[in-house]
Amino acid sequence: MKRKVELIGNFYDNHSLSIVNRNLALCLKDYVDLKVSALDSPMNNSVDENEIARLRELSAADRNYTPDVQIRHTYPPKWSWPSSDNTKLVYIQPWEYMATPFEWQTKFENFADLLIVPSRWTACAFTIAGLHKRRVRVIPNGYNPDIFYPPASKKEETLKVLYVGCYQFRKGVDVLLQAWSQNTRKEMPIKLTIKDSPQIYGHSDLAQKVMELQDKNACADMEYDDSDKSDKEMADLYRQCHVLVHPYRGEGFGMHIQEAMACGCIPLVTAGGPTDEFVEEFRIASSRHIVNMHEIFGLKSEDSTSLMGHYKYVLEPDPNALARQLHHILDNYKTIKVNKSKLTTWQEAARRYADAVEYVINEFPQVKRRV
Repeated sequence: MKRKVELIGNFYDNHSLSIVNRNLALCLKDYVDLKVSALDSPMNNSVDENEIARLRELSAADRNYTPDVQIRHTYPPKWSWPSSDNTKLVYIQPWEYMATPFEWQTKFENFADLLIVPSRWTACAFTIAGLHKRRVRVIPNGYNPDIFYPPASKKEETLKVLYVGCYQFRKGVDVLLQAWSQNTRKEMPIKLTIKDSPQIYGHSDLAQKVMELQDKNACADMEYDDSDKSDKEMADLYRQCHVLVHPYRGEGFGMHIQEAMACGCIPLVTAGGPTDEFVEEFRIASSRHIVNMHEIFGLKSEDSTSLMGHYKYVLEPDPNALARQLHHILDNYKTIKVNKSKLTTWQEAARRYADAVEYVINEFPQVKRRV
């Protein structure tokens, strides 16, 4: 008999949490008796209608359904008590920085039966803070190989470089723009596309900065794209490009990097973070840099960082190292092969989630929280 599992979170927008929940649900149902409890409703956006219909079917489970395990993936985490005192609580919690919020550490230590994180790098942040390693399991995020796959061939006249992210400090687009403006020239056969997501992260002056750099510097061609794209449209964009560059200061995994690699993009990413776990070449040298978290994080009222402390380390990618790597790729990209051996599909990720469900039930007979 399959275990009864309830998955709680957002499912119907294009935020990374929803993308994880959506893909996980559609694959996890093959291994467990799954109920989806969506905290949002289908929106007028680019989410596939067939996926929405399948998620609605998973949401229509019996009201008397009492899960063996409840998996929660929200931001911020939800700490409400489940309806049954016997239901195990599993949290999926990505985190992008080297220090974890103290509130989370206390809650995961005393309330959650298991914490699932997408990278060993993130797991280390929680175990260093005191969470026992038996209560933490690493399951990388996946990709859908039916959508994200390489093209038959790519045009090679111009090296197309793609950045996918936003203006946030941790994403490092300022590092990229600095390296690009100072180390490329108009006559070079190279082009940068900045794929922004204001629908998710809010509007900024990123488009203006891109245009100003092109006007004031004789740098190589750049374009700005803030359209709301579906997974299939993003896959098409990846297949049109040769390089995915992401000089991040903080990431919990880097799902779009994996998707781009599956489409044949050469990854050029910060060294020392979670992407080391699936990117072997073209890492941007970085150092540790102290920042004021309350200045760079953009705190909102619901953010759980009040007891985190002000000053923490982040990774600081070197723009000169980025430029050197970019020039090397420009000279050699026709012969560079993308190593995809460490990528994870959603089907494989779901199987590992099913294993985690068995683990938490068998290894910890009693729920951790106390009545």
